[in-house]
Amino acid sequence: MNQPMYACIESDLSYQFATQEYLNMLGWQSDITGIQLAQVHSRETLFELQHGMMLARSNGASTLTWQPFEEDNSLWLQLEICWNPVAELYIVNAMRTQQAAARELARDPDDGLFFYTPQAVMLLDDENRIYRVNQSFSEISGFSLEDVVGQGPGIVTNRDIAPELFDHLWQQLMLRGYWEGELWNRHKDGHSYPAWYSLMALRDDSSEITGFVAQFSDITSCYSDQHRFTHTSYDALTGLPDELMLLDRLNQQLLKGNLYNQSSGLILLQLDSEGCETEQVITAIAARLSAQVRESDLLAIDQANNFVMVLEHCPDEMIMEQFADRVTAVLQEEIDVSGELVAFTFSLAGVLADSSGLSAELMLDRARLVLDSSEGDTGFRLYDSSLGSGTVLSREALIAGVSDGGLQIRFNPVYALEGHHLTAAEVTLSMNHPQQGTLSPEQFIPQLSRYGLLDEYHQQLERQLSPMIKLWGGFDQFHNLCIRLQDEELFSVAVIGNLIRLMVKAGLPPQRLMVILNSTQVHLFPDEIEEIKAKGVLLLLDLQEDFLEGLPDQLFPDMLLLNAELVEQQMRDNKFMRNVEHLIFLARENGLEVMAEGVRTTGQMTRLTLQGCSRMSGKYVGRDLSLEQLIERLDLEH
Repeated sequence: MNQPMYACIESDLSYQFATQEYLNMLGWQSDITGIQLAQVHSRETLFELQHGMMLARSNGASTLTWQPFEEDNSLWLQLEICWNPVAELYIVNAMRTQQAAARELARDPDDGLFFYTPQAVMLLDDENRIYRVNQSFSEISGFSLEDVVGQGPGIVTNRDIAPELFDHLWQQLMLRGYWEGELWNRHKDGHSYPAWYSLMALRDDSSEITGFVAQFSDITSCYSDQHRFTHTSYDALTGLPDELMLLDRLNQQLLKGNLYNQSSGLILLQLDSEGCETEQVITAIAARLSAQVRESDLLAIDQANNFVMVLEHCPDEMIMEQFADRVTAVLQEEIDVSGELVAFTFSLAGVLADSSGLSAELMLDRARLVLDSSEGDTGFRLYDSSLGSGTVLSREALIAGVSDGGLQIRFNPVYALEGHHLTAAEVTLSMNHPQQGTLSPEQFIPQLSRYGLLDEYHQQLERQLSPMIKLWGGFDQFHNLCIRLQDEELFSVAVIGNLIRLMVKAGLPPQRLMVILNSTQVHLFPDEIEEIKAKGVLLLLDLQEDFLEGLPDQLFPDMLLLNAELVEQQMRDNKFMRNVEHLIFLARENGLEVMAEGVRTTGQMTRLTLQGCSRMSGKYVGRDLSLEQLIERLDLEH
């Protein structure tokens, strides 16, 4: 039980009384009565104490955080100083910060956690912009409130993080309301450090998101000792590290690799033949693999009895392929099970860690994705980014996904700066998956194409856009619906013709439909895009280079797009800023408007406005809307 730490101080700045706990805290061995403060405390700590006493004398009471010893930065006290004018005494009540936090938490849970937790805390609004931080945030990150207010959390986090990690993060936030994990942060002075994050989405009574709470701690010290905070759990049959220990060890290795610019590789071995799950087979394979891995490598077994090999110091894919060849050679021999030789087949998948901040969980998911997409192929396959970032879905899951209720339409509003009115909206259909959460078109459209289900998807798109198309004629200032087409959709553009028929029936010209394409697509699918343009549809080109020169009239865009990556990059790198300004110059030279997407801060909007960008979308100008919300917004404007 903690005894009270308090003292009484005379107006002449000498101690009148102090409890034993207070004396123990100071390390004072004798009677302190009559001793001047200057004899007990150093100049710096005395100054802080006197400052608090001065405030108490003026206001009756004051509170301050106080470090009694400069050489001990682990001891911080919360001081409550009261002035008694009758007795002419200062009463100083000292509490360790943990006690103060608990006491404040009992009074006000929100403020108690916010002010006194050693974790950095950011409070963000529903547009994901920071509006409040605590003192620990500034101490850990180096940023003050003035540095970050109105900014997104990307000002703190290291932006070189795998996009799929952020996709997973947001899916968990939207689906479960929280996410925990490791991210790399960037300190104000420029250095990077690992941080453990706890994120929570705040919702109102109608389940609408009202904001976010982000807490993080600097966990650099956890990796200076490789044995600290590690899981030590093993598979009962093979004695190999289990999946929990595997992920823990691999995450440490990845963080270390980022610090020292060393790459790692992961190989997943899946047994394909029936009967291979017997104990004798699994233990025999474990023994063979153990003889192949180096001392610095890790051999583990996951929850599905697949073997996982983590290769330290794996600079390129060639090293992985050579190791996979050795594994294949030692697994070619049959295994003796009770006098009977058992033959088995297997598949190998490899993933090489890159510089984008992959987590162990995502590396393992990538390897499983390779195996799931092999469709019965054996041998060794490396992960390729064309496979996407989510789990490959079965035909049954995809059919369920494109059925009624499986796809959700959202509209990303685009505002015209002149008059600040809603001038367009980017249309997105996302798929709801019971395990994976919300999937983007980039994740599921290639798989729909593989199973011949794109027509069903497009029928859903037409059905869900139909109510908006019928009402569209009443909104004169709302010019365009913008649809981004994936490569697979360009092989058959029947959906565009069907949408135009719906629009013509509603008295709308085809020019109010806009298709978003990138430069590569224009190069690869000229005939299909010419067909789209011939129907009267406008082309919004996501331009990455001087691609306009020499472009035939039938493929020439009607508007240029600055994608979210360019919008973000130009705030950090003058090279990208010059690229943006050159693209806007090209647009002006050709009489084109420019639209920027992904605008999320005041600084981004201000710079784009000065550069001459006339249309913007993104979290700063407006969050995604449902069909009902879009119509309601347009009703208000008109």
